[in-house]
Order: sequence, then C-alpha cells, then structure tokens
Amino acid sequence: MKVIVIESEAYKKIVQKIEWIYSYIKKREKENATLQANPSEVWLNDQDAAAILRVSKRTMQRLRSNGEITYSIRGNKVWYTLAEVKRLLSGRVVRNDKQEGGKP
Repeated sequence: MKVIVIESEAYKKIVQKIEWIYSYIKKREKENATLQANPSEVWLNDQDAAAILRVSKRTMQRLRSNGEITYSIRGNKVWYTLAEVKRLLSGRVVRNDKQEGGKP
C-alpha cells in the first residue's frame, strides 16, 4: 500500500470541496423530489408562478382579479399550487392548425 502525504491546508481544502459537492447534490435531490411530488401539494409564491408562466407580477394580479387562477394568501404573500399554474399554462397554448395550401 502506498502512503501519500499532503499538507494539512491542502487536505482541509479538499475536504471543504467534498463537503460543498455533497451539499450541492443533497440540495438538487431535494429540488427534484419537490418537482416530482403531487402538483396539488406543491405551493409556489407569486414570483415563481409568474416565472413559470412568463408573465409579470401585474399580470398575475389581473389573473387573480379576473378569477382565472385560484390562489391562497398566507402571511401577506400570494401562493398558487403547481397544479393550478400548470392548468393555466396548458390552457393558454395556441395551436397552429394551418392546412397545407391554405392561407396563413
């Protein structure tokens, strides 16, 4: 068996990097678990929902006012379920049903 000797500072840096990689992987696993969870149980704040829908916060307010999206207010913050955001997203898809030879 070979013995490798390194300075203690170099060893500490290696250990720190390994710990950082470990925490990064754990964080990603947690995020993936959240995304794979039941969409009706995952709550998004106003900013995250707007980012998914690619609209402004003002548009989110208009959607709430018009009753186009259901929401909850907790602690002076607006929350939406992931299922509701997905429903709204799929409802706003514009299909291109152009026929060949037809007018655009």
